[in-house]
Amino acid sequence: MPLDSAGHARYLAILHATYPDATLARIQGNAPRAVKELALKCLDIYHAPAPSCFAADAGTLRTAVTEVSLDPGPLEDTRVLTLVCELEVTDASLDSRDVVANAFIVTIIDECVSAAVAALDRAQGGPGTSGVTLSITTVFHNPVLTGSTLRLVNRTLEVAAETTSCRCEVWDLTQRRLAASAVFAGMQSSPPKSLARL
Repeated sequence: MPLDSAGHARYLAILHATYPDATLARIQGNAPRAVKELALKCLDIYHAPAPSCFAADAGTLRTAVTEVSLDPGPLEDTRVLTLVCELEVTDASLDSRDVVANAFIVTIIDECVSAAVAALDRAQGGPGTSGVTLSITTVFHNPVLTGSTLRLVNRTLEVAAETTSCRCEVWDLTQRRLAASAVFAGMQSSPPKSLARL
C-alpha cells in the first residue's frame, strides 16, 4: 500500500530523529548507540500510523526494547544480534477464549524479528533494512493470560545480501513459561527509488 504524503513525512521524521541519551541508556547490551537507536526506530515505524496501526490497542505500541547485544557468530567474521523486548498484555489482545490471540503474538514476533534483522544489517555496515517477511514458522507452547508480561528474545541467524533469518522465543514472565517460539525467514528487497533521495 503506497504511503500518502503525511505517512511518508512521518517515516522520514522517524528515520532522521535522534533519540535522547536517557532513552538509549535504559537499553542494556554492548551494541553501539546507532544500532540500538535503529532497533527503536524500526519499532516506531511500525507504530507510526497510531492509533490506527494494527493491534495498537492490544499493546504493540507499548513494546519496550530492553537489550541489544552483538556477539561473535558461529563462523569467522559473522555476528549474532540479540534483541530483547518486553510488553504487558492487556484485555484488548485477548481472543474469544480470554487468552492472548495467536495473531497478536505473531504480530509482535514479526515486528521484533524485523527490528533485530535491520539492526544487525546496520551493525554490519548496511543501510539497516529488514527486507520482506517470507514466513514465520510459529509454535504456540502455552496460553497467555491478561496482565502477563511477555519477553521476546530475538536472535539473528543470518543477515546476508539476499536472505535473512531470525529466531524468537516469547516468554511469559508472569507464569514463568515459554508461550511461543518462531523462526523468521525473509529476503532483502530492491530499494524503492524514493530511498535514493533520503
